[in-house]
Amino acid sequence: MKNYKVRLFGAGVRGEHIIPFNIEPTQEQIENAVIILIEKGLMKLKLESGFHRKDCWTLTYEEVKEDKDKQLVLGTWI
Repeated sequence: MKNYKVRLFGAGVRGEHIIPFNIEPTQEQIENAVIILIEKGLMKLKLESGFHRKDCWTLTYEEVKEDKDKQLVLGTWI
C-alpha cells in the first residue's frame, strides 16, 4: 500500500491530507478521493489569503516515502 500526500489550494482555501492506495492511482482517482474526503469532512479546508489564484483550484499529490525504504549509499540517504 502506498500513501499519497494531497494538497488542494486556491479560491481562498488550503487543505492537506494523506490518502492510502493499493494501486498506482490515476489523476481522476485522486480527485474523486479528495471530493469524498471533503464531503465527509475528513479533509479540513482552511481559509487562506495568499498568492494563489482566487478563481481556480490547484491539486497536487506526491507519494510519501517512509524512512525505512531509504538506503545509505556512500554516506547519503536515498
